[in-house]
Amino acid sequence: MGLLGAHVSIAGGVFKSLERGERIGCDSIQIFTKNQRQWKAKPYKEKDILRFKEDFKKSRIKKVVAHSSYLINLGSPKKEPLTKSREAFIDEIMRCHLLSIPMIVVHPGSHLGYGEEEGIKIIIDSINFIIRKTSHTDVKILLETVAGQGTNIGYRFEQIKEIIDGIENRQRAGVCFDTAHVFEAGYDIRSKENFQRVLEEFDRIIGLDNLFVFHINDSKTPLGSRVDRHTNIGDGEIGLEAFKFLVNNKLFSNLPMILETPGGEEAYIKDLKTLRGLIYK
Repeated sequence: MGLLGAHVSIAGGVFKSLERGERIGCDSIQIFTKNQRQWKAKPYKEKDILRFKEDFKKSRIKKVVAHSSYLINLGSPKKEPLTKSREAFIDEIMRCHLLSIPMIVVHPGSHLGYGEEEGIKIIIDSINFIIRKTSHTDVKILLETVAGQGTNIGYRFEQIKEIIDGIENRQRAGVCFDTAHVFEAGYDIRSKENFQRVLEEFDRIIGLDNLFVFHINDSKTPLGSRVDRHTNIGDGEIGLEAFKFLVNNKLFSNLPMILETPGGEEAYIKDLKTLRGLIYK
């Protein structure tokens, strides 16, 4: 099984996330490195950085992943929002570096009506610019598979591949596979056989060696809806068979599998219990 976990809050100090993750029974956690609704935030206090690192060493949490702010659009065709997005993402990568968090997940970006081809070009330029500006760290940028809502890019595996192919330093790039988004984008993962086929397609196009994190969410909307709505495990359109296949897949036994389901900590406890109940004894 993978390292099951959830996205937890950093309210009260970034180190509090570890405590919250432990309390709900996580093996891994995902955090925002700052308030994700604001472009800028105060730098971390040195004592908070040290406490996070010390608490992590003592924690039962095995891996921590960051997620970028939803304000960031690395594919924006507009100069000012693009500059702000790049600067904000550089800041978040440096926050990961300070905390020794090895990976940050980002939605590739939205073309805002300028077309996917132009959007992909801007995303590649953004990531190369950001990697050059953060060359003293090896924090990995994970492109998240998206549902394809609006003008979002990254709903086809081919789009993710095209972006990765354009990145100069491939060692700094990888992928986060979101089960709800992939399903909403039109990849049927509802049965073991179908999920296996989708993974084979992913491997053929992107390569499973580029996959570092799963977001493990059921979908409120149907296959191919292109509408991004998460729901709790077993309550949505994907159903339990897909998650049973995933949590028992030995290929992914060391990868974080992060819940982003609604309902807060109580719902996470229930979803983690459901997932662990699917593991073969």
